[in-house]
Amino acid sequence: MEGRSTTTSAAESPEIQYHPPNPPNQIFILSGQSNMAGRGGVVKDHHHNRWVWDKIVPSECSPDSSILRLRADLRWEEAREPLHADIDTGKVCGVGPGMAFANAVRKRSDSDSDVIGLVPCAVGGTAIKEWERGSRLYETMVKRAEESRRYGGEIKAMLWYQGESDVSDIHDAESYGRNMTRLVKNLRHDLNLPSLPIIQVAITSGGGYIDKVREAQLGLKLSNVVCVDAKGLQLKPDNLHLTTEAQVQLGLSLAQAYLSNFC
Repeated sequence: MEGRSTTTSAAESPEIQYHPPNPPNQIFILSGQSNMAGRGGVVKDHHHNRWVWDKIVPSECSPDSSILRLRADLRWEEAREPLHADIDTGKVCGVGPGMAFANAVRKRSDSDSDVIGLVPCAVGGTAIKEWERGSRLYETMVKRAEESRRYGGEIKAMLWYQGESDVSDIHDAESYGRNMTRLVKNLRHDLNLPSLPIIQVAITSGGGYIDKVREAQLGLKLSNVVCVDAKGLQLKPDNLHLTTEAQVQLGLSLAQAYLSNFC
């Protein structure tokens, strides 16, 4: 059998020569579904009958030259809202918790040279079974995470907000804890990070068997896994997605959980 040539030109593979001017040394994976991707400020434009982002960026979510984002094409750029615009492409993205989290962590840094790298991976409307090892979502997340540390950065934690798509079916809700445990163990193994911190969010919307999913999230007994409860945060009129203000509050709570437990 003839072997395939692996020779490529620089024009065919521009990423080979790409190197970010100031690569991140502290990397955070952002994953889950729509409330991680961000729907804050996404409103209906009734005149054109479409959803649009209102482009209102709270000060806590302002861009900073020391906070970067890994784009869909695996290149780093200065992070700014909406973080998931080229990742969760099936819907209009707005403000999520990522930028408020990153700014809060950056402000607590002991070194002016620290650069935070955010790796957005969340996709709206996805159930946890769609994040099983071997699935497109899971393998894309692993690929992006691996690429994020190409220049020597350290993956410090994964932030996970998901579960609303698992509340409708009793079997899905009752198996959530087992599926989440498997996801954590697989990700740690595949990234060769056996103690990777996981900060998950206990959902606050979705109806159905939400109490069973929340019970699993709040009761997950794994090392280096902590839970931030979104219950009580303000929802948009759809009663599913967090408002911009709630996303800021969540980002700050996630930062506090990270700084308190893993720093």
